[in-house]
Amino acid sequence: MIFSANGLNLFFNKTTFGVERLTVDGDPELLSWVRGKTFGLPIGNNFLLDSTYEQGTFVGKFLFFSEVTCHVTVTARDGTISFRYLFKNEGKQKVELSEGDLGIYAPFNDHFDEPELSLRRRVHAHVRTQGCAFVYCERYSGDMPSLAFVMTEGECFSYELERGAGEGTRGEIMLRFPAMTLNVGETYACEFLLFPCHDRDDFFRKADEYGFLTVRASDLSVFSGEEILLSSSLAQYLEIDSEKVSFEGGRCRFVAKGIGEHRAKIFSDKQSTELVYYVIPDDLIENRIRFVTERQYLSDGAYEGAFTAYDHRSGDRVVRSGVRSPFCLGGFRATPLLLLLREARLGSLSADLLPVVERSLAFYDREIYRGGEVSDDVGGKRTTFFKRYYNYPLFAAIKYEEYRYGGDLSALMQAAVILCNLYKSGSVYEVTPARQIVEALREREKNALADELIECVKAAADRLIAEGNKYAPFKGLPYGPEIVYGALSTLLDAYFLTGKEYYLMTAKEHLLRLECFAFPSVDYATADVPEIFQRDRGNGLIYDMSPHFTAVHFAVLYEKYYQATKEVKYLDLARRITKACLSLFDENGGAHRSKSAPRCVNGQALSSKEEISYGEDVVLYHYDLLFGRK
Repeated sequence: MIFSANGLNLFFNKTTFGVERLTVDGDPELLSWVRGKTFGLPIGNNFLLDSTYEQGTFVGKFLFFSEVTCHVTVTARDGTISFRYLFKNEGKQKVELSEGDLGIYAPFNDHFDEPELSLRRRVHAHVRTQGCAFVYCERYSGDMPSLAFVMTEGECFSYELERGAGEGTRGEIMLRFPAMTLNVGETYACEFLLFPCHDRDDFFRKADEYGFLTVRASDLSVFSGEEILLSSSLAQYLEIDSEKVSFEGGRCRFVAKGIGEHRAKIFSDKQSTELVYYVIPDDLIENRIRFVTERQYLSDGAYEGAFTAYDHRSGDRVVRSGVRSPFCLGGFRATPLLLLLREARLGSLSADLLPVVERSLAFYDREIYRGGEVSDDVGGKRTTFFKRYYNYPLFAAIKYEEYRYGGDLSALMQAAVILCNLYKSGSVYEVTPARQIVEALREREKNALADELIECVKAAADRLIAEGNKYAPFKGLPYGPEIVYGALSTLLDAYFLTGKEYYLMTAKEHLLRLECFAFPSVDYATADVPEIFQRDRGNGLIYDMSPHFTAVHFAVLYEKYYQATKEVKYLDLARRITKACLSLFDENGGAHRSKSAPRCVNGQALSSKEEISYGEDVVLYHYDLLFGRK
């Protein structure tokens, strides 16, 4: 059975009544945006009783446990396709339903796959479950159109991933309805609208026209006492701290108070949505320095001078060997050194902390640096020397900051050699401080080494273009944001260092792809904070895309693109993302990469992680860059 309307084609499975293919008119790829045969079906222990097609309307009737029935009505309406669900208790006693007992399957074709396949046949699904829920999908290629699935009646505060993000399948989404009691004969109704849209602005514009509650915010990460301005055409009032604030002329203002995370609720006449905002301590950097040096710095023993992770629950330092994250060299965190070097150069460190910097430099030189190579081993394991190239940019940045702090020319030259070795290895997709290092080498008249590094960057960018911008070296590896922003960074660096316009022209293609991984908007309250920090109460996940690594690199690349094009919106994006990243820190300067208690997805336990501080100091490092503390 095929249902075609308003630019969409839905292929219904005759046995299940679920949508097994969903295409958009005019798509030369004939991409199916959905995966499997369950899209649009109600969740639960149900089976199809009957289905009919009459005069442009599809109707399916399902029977649930305890004689709860569900009528699914699919019709074309106002430029959309409407999925309306009516659950009814047709039994002889009331039914108690927990959160998630009722819900909707929304499996989109979102899968981290081979890059060429992902660019042609996969989409990226952004999920929001904050009362008025939506799923917004974009193609990994950056091509238009996009697709939206928005809830205009009813509420949804959580969702599940049927297979789990760990397997690369990110789109197997189940939207979970709230807990409820259905008395005999009582009903619960909700509606979702499905429609194509051109881009994110078009998505929010259309969603607003169709009655979906959208709210735009001036900022969602602010310092205490700053005002937040909200605007919405549908919102009526805001509830915050037991206080009700009305929207007048579509606008509402309130002053942010109290350090940390805060929640508010916004109401229209039909829906509500949760707003999350963060109030940042004014003395965050000072608190972070104190936290790092008092709780994470190892001042004696075999690892004197290293920084390690800190477990907030036990109060213990977590000392482990082996690589645990891209910013955790040899099991020991390196980014506190990056932060301390910058603060020492700015004169922000007290005299008693300067020896901490020196001992840390000595530790990393002894255990990590090997004459232009970067080791992962700590503790004298000289015989086994692994090369993890994602560590190279960080250590090159540390050496560059060491040069800026103390003026040691050898540190600058070491930074350049590290990056030359990185690019010669064939690793194109890295975000590096190549441009800054070349400029510093020029200032010190080390032109031969500067030229060598420029040629390495240029060769990497040329190789990327020659391979058709399809990330060929990563063939067989999962497609993800790191590949895209590394390629974009390489092309922009080639543009800055050579002045060749075609590098910038090619960079625009990768920018469109990068934006597919970002969030719909950092200023829409219905978009919460950046997607990588989204909390979901249904499955316990906090998106673990290494927030200190991924999000800040989005900001760094947006700033780079602004420097190349002077398009102000990208500088604004960079600043918003970086400020949102500050939500990682508490008022004491501590940070939580994962709020761990083991949780389950479909009955399968997720891995437990310490509630520890990992590598978030790179956030503060780039916060300084973007906000003028150079």
